Amino acid sequence: MAVDLLSGDPVPGDPPTVDAARRRDRGEATTQLVILTPVLILLVFLGVQAAIYFHAANVAAAAAAQGAAAGAPAGAGTDAALAVATQTIDELDARSVGSPSVTSGAGFVEVTVEIEVPRLVPFFPASVRRTAIEPLERFVPESDR
Repeated sequence: MAVDLLSGDPVPGDPPTVDAARRRDRGEATTQLVILTPVLILLVFLGVQAAIYFHAANVAAAAAAQGAAAGAPAGAGTDAALAVATQTIDELDARSVGSPSVTSGAGFVEVTVEIEVPRLVPFFPASVRRTAIEPLERFVPESDR
């Protein structure tokens, strides 16, 4: 390495010394950590929020399916479907947005359940809605078969 004889400084054009490189990089790791930490925390919160959302969607789907299955047998009616859907929501410890809706007609029973989604991240949906449809059981006497 060439050194200026009067000042003792390295001659321009020579590669910098290890000490000079260390002085320039001082604090770089701290800056990277300060920038990266909020991004990592946001990613963790997004993952947790996605898991909460999909859990609520599964609860809503299960409650709607259970309700539709309870309302499908001959003579069961919409009251049975509503009771089972509400009971399933309570058993799975979820919060329903309103009461489940049950409609019956045209040979089918349809149950719609809307579940509240706890929010950690503001731009995720506040609720999730799922619908299940089952054909109504119809009794056909042996003589009509």
